[in-house]
Amino acid sequence: MRIAVAGGGISGLTAAHLLAVAGHDVTLFDEAGEPGGLIRSERRDGFLCERGPQALLDGAEEVRALIASTGLAGRAVAALPASRRRFVYVGGALRPFPAGPPGLIKTSLLSPGAKLRLLREPFVRGPAKLDPDESVFDFVARRFGPEAARRAAGPALIGVYAGDAAAISMRAAFPRLAALEDQHGSVLRGLFRTRGQSRLGRPATFPDGLGELPRALAAALGERRRTARVEGITPRAGGWSVTAGARRIDVDQVMLATPAAVTAKLLAAHAPAAAAALRDIPHAPVAVVTLGFRDAGAGLGVDLDAYGFVVARGEGVELLGCQYDTSVFPGRAPEGAVLLRTILGGTFNPGLVDADDGALVDRAVADLRRTAGLRRDPDFTDVWRARPGIPQYVRGHADRVAAVDAALAQRPGLHVIGHTLRGLGVSASIRAATEAARRLAT
Repeated sequence: MRIAVAGGGISGLTAAHLLAVAGHDVTLFDEAGEPGGLIRSERRDGFLCERGPQALLDGAEEVRALIASTGLAGRAVAALPASRRRFVYVGGALRPFPAGPPGLIKTSLLSPGAKLRLLREPFVRGPAKLDPDESVFDFVARRFGPEAARRAAGPALIGVYAGDAAAISMRAAFPRLAALEDQHGSVLRGLFRTRGQSRLGRPATFPDGLGELPRALAAALGERRRTARVEGITPRAGGWSVTAGARRIDVDQVMLATPAAVTAKLLAAHAPAAAAALRDIPHAPVAVVTLGFRDAGAGLGVDLDAYGFVVARGEGVELLGCQYDTSVFPGRAPEGAVLLRTILGGTFNPGLVDADDGALVDRAVADLRRTAGLRRDPDFTDVWRARPGIPQYVRGHADRVAAVDAALAQRPGLHVIGHTLRGLGVSASIRAATEAARRLAT
């Protein structure tokens, strides 16, 4: 079968690689010279800068199989023990974020009254008429209390979406957690009964950064990966014609793994309802400001024995969060140096992303002084912007996905994948792309 894949991010690369391994005639078009889309790893002045995601979760079989198929299994690097500790800046202080609900009883994150409310969760009955598209904030407030929603769920969601828990759909963003209430009548009861069944795994990367994975996938594709932008698709008898640059090829199947706006443009003439649904998905632009400190020693002022922290809204700082990269993975910086990676912007202040590099660095440093006790200016800085940024699975997202699926069902041979629709994060994208490749190949 002849298949064209548009888009060279992790979704497109995964699908193209698996389809090629299965024996299909695959051509992947990527307008970027460097494969990986949002995944960008670059070493500068001895510091390894991850412009996009810095890790994947290694628990899913699909993720492990993909890594093995590229020959990278022996290069995988697990997160350091310090990464198990995470914090939330709330109430003017960094407070431990527990690894699971039971740990909330010990943390200073919640007041004694909120902890008692937490313990009542197994006895909380669902409402007579449940909102089928409840927000993350409303779900957590209903099950665990408003303080848990404000101080735990809200900041945790910022770390994933850079977005507002009051806007994100619970069932679209965290379907497995929502299902625990449906199946067990309680989230805590469901977590207890299903413990050990999680497919998430541990954070993992590679010595030269997460970018090793897309580079390995691109190398495996060889000449089947072409640097060109897909400018149009046209139906033909028994398949589709794809125009990319000055080239036009006829294929049996087309898989679009491009950003939402690009995909919508390609679909507009053939599946207008799908294009409209994709255009309706909001995004959160973010700025990644990386700060390096040479010969840091004890004079940095930051307790580095942790993964990092996220910031609750209403604390008077612009910073969304900070990852202590050298505490999470080895080899991120020269000997004796420290690398911190901060995130700014998101849905709360998208315009901040348009500030110049110096202003973003100054903002990140000032906020780290206030939140984490930073005492020094950085010796190294790197600024990267993601626009349009992170897709927001706001309420109504499931309807938009259904609209895309229904429209594409009327167009045989045309498929859409990518994190815009299903599953944020590298591992979720790999799982979704693997499933799409399996369906297409059968």
